[in-house]
Amino acid sequence: MKFKHIVVPTDFSPTANNAVKQALVLAARYDAKVTVTHARVLYEDDPAALSGKLKELKKNEEEIESELKKRMEESCDKELSVKVNHEIIRGYSAPSAILNYLNTNTPDLVVIGTHGRSGVEHFLLGSVAEKVVRYAPCPVLTVNESSECGRAFPKIIVPVDFSELSIIALKAAAELAEAGSEEIHLFYAVDKDVHPALYSWGMKSVLDIVPDIIQKAEIKMDQAAAQVPGLSKVKLIKRVDAGVPYKEIARYVKEINADLVVIATHGLAGLDRMLLGSTTEKLIRAIKKPILTLKKYNKAL
Repeated sequence: MKFKHIVVPTDFSPTANNAVKQALVLAARYDAKVTVTHARVLYEDDPAALSGKLKELKKNEEEIESELKKRMEESCDKELSVKVNHEIIRGYSAPSAILNYLNTNTPDLVVIGTHGRSGVEHFLLGSVAEKVVRYAPCPVLTVNESSECGRAFPKIIVPVDFSELSIIALKAAAELAEAGSEEIHLFYAVDKDVHPALYSWGMKSVLDIVPDIIQKAEIKMDQAAAQVPGLSKVKLIKRVDAGVPYKEIARYVKEINADLVVIATHGLAGLDRMLLGSTTEKLIRAIKKPILTLKKYNKAL
């Protein structure tokens, strides 16, 4: 993966500051430039009073620009030689401003902090980070406030479903591993749930229908890994568990203390997507580790 331009949206929160730190480390590793953006949304300004407040607005933006530079200086490792730009962007909402900037400037990677909110507001609206993950035209790395930054990713987990997207994620993990990873873990979660209509037949799990599904999954893992030559350069560990996919992935991340999850998503939209969420989005809420999300049509792929 070639990261030459990394964008980091910030709201000056501790989580966003952590995202900036991670972006700077990656930028130093890949000799990339970093653009830190701050979104000014329309509801913050009174349209009826703009004519008499242009000077005040300009002063306000200058203050934000000054704050951006100050925070960057605090976040920067003086030993890292990274070119950093700061931009104030505007839009109807933070997600729309960020996505418009990404579509216009086509960076190679977005690094964004996620606050891990939950509850009704999150269920209905989603977080800024999740909307960026859902619609960004490039790979997105989400980090939590507690995510460890400033180092390589020794242990990488790649959840697979044996689709073309799994190969995309495996290739990305293999390339990232060149920076100093020790292990890549291929993980497949067998979703045990079956249609309730099968309960009357004594089938309460997919394991009742296909008893050797775990063995078959292990064979498919070998076949998938064989398609990515770069995996031969690191220790490859394969694991198959049964349960709710995102819960099993989250449990395994905690079990091995993984440093990064690399996952590819279909990038679906629509009512089902909005209400149910994807495995990726549930993972973003469930784990405290960085997650690199890829899509088939991403620029860097």
